Amino acid sequence: MASTRIKIRAVGAFGLALAILGTASAQTETPAGPDSNVPDEPLWEVRVGATSLYGPDYPGAEDNSFNGVVAPLVIYRGDRVRFGEYGVARAIATETRTFELDISLDAVYSANTDDDGARAGMPDLDYLLQIGPQAVINLYDTGWQENGREELKLLAPVRAVAATDFSQIEHVGYIAEPQLVYRRRFGGDLRSGWSVTLFSTFADESLSDYWYGVDSAYATPLRPAYEASGGYLSSGLKASWTRELTEDFQVFLTYQGRSFAGSANEDASLMREDFTHAVSLSFVWKAFKSKRKARNDDM
Repeated sequence: MASTRIKIRAVGAFGLALAILGTASAQTETPAGPDSNVPDEPLWEVRVGATSLYGPDYPGAEDNSFNGVVAPLVIYRGDRVRFGEYGVARAIATETRTFELDISLDAVYSANTDDDGARAGMPDLDYLLQIGPQAVINLYDTGWQENGREELKLLAPVRAVAATDFSQIEHVGYIAEPQLVYRRRFGGDLRSGWSVTLFSTFADESLSDYWYGVDSAYATPLRPAYEASGGYLSSGLKASWTRELTEDFQVFLTYQGRSFAGSANEDASLMREDFTHAVSLSFVWKAFKSKRKARNDDM
């Protein structure tokens, strides 16, 4: 029987950047000329955010948890260096902006072992921190117009994954997650936007074994010893919506559904669900911001 747990944690800026926005970035780009439709953004901001997430303890788990995080986040929108916004990290951009090479970051919450859960008696799963390059192909971009902006991108991140309990850290494998992202944003005094992402996930043998492997010491009649295989993990859809409630206060809502049909480890005893759901709600307060405005039009 599936169970639900609640965990609330306070972390630093790194934690919020991973948990809410998922990325820190550096960009090299020549700014375009002025445009009255481009949002007027400050050069830098210090934000304080809080997010809550309800979802499976690990990919394909039957047990779900509530997780929470509160932390500050710094955003900088320079002409040649940018970081901390939109979950997109551009390190190199061509003059045509057709192709970009990003630095991609992500994180996964830890999971405690239940006495009656699928992993009962097994070690807890630590936080997973991910970093690696990401290729971006800009398939369609209207630029900022009177009615907002539309974008269609193909993302191809490959990230190294490390597990940590914040007293030690260990490399546990690699993950690749190609994505097709459509984003629609609206201008105005109080801006809003939404996006839809289709994605597939692939994990190497080491990371798959971290999630689904069962050593003989932890084997039971219902959980036999198992060595996981690398390869295809899942496919899914993510839908996100955001709106500024005031000039300095913003809300984010995200849903993610994942299918594990055809997964390389769908016969693993620890992969209990064929389809999982996750939802998150986040609030961000723009605590401090510069009077100087950013000149880059790619907001």
